[in-house]
Amino acid sequence: MKKIISLLSFILLLSLRSSAQIVEASIKTSGQCEHCKSTIENNIRFEKGVKKVTFDPNSHLVTVKYDATNTNIKNIQLAITKLGYDADSLMADPKAYEKLSPCCKKPE
Repeated sequence: MKKIISLLSFILLLSLRSSAQIVEASIKTSGQCEHCKSTIENNIRFEKGVKKVTFDPNSHLVTVKYDATNTNIKNIQLAITKLGYDADSLMADPKAYEKLSPCCKKPE
């Protein structure tokens, strides 16, 4: 009986896991240095549904792999703006932007 329950539990886990829709997207941001990289990667990876996040300061692109059944690109963009960075057409939260290190702010 225990083996049957274990087998059914395993099958259920596999079916739940296969229902995930992993999507990869790139977001243009105003981040530009290694400090920005650390801030973005260390915060966005904890957003619900995010599986992997990388930021390239040279191209200003955040690449995110996420489970589309748990989040969407708009939520991830909003999370980036709350850190003080622009995200595609969304502008950075002004209060968060003011708290950024000088090296992380947009060149004037």
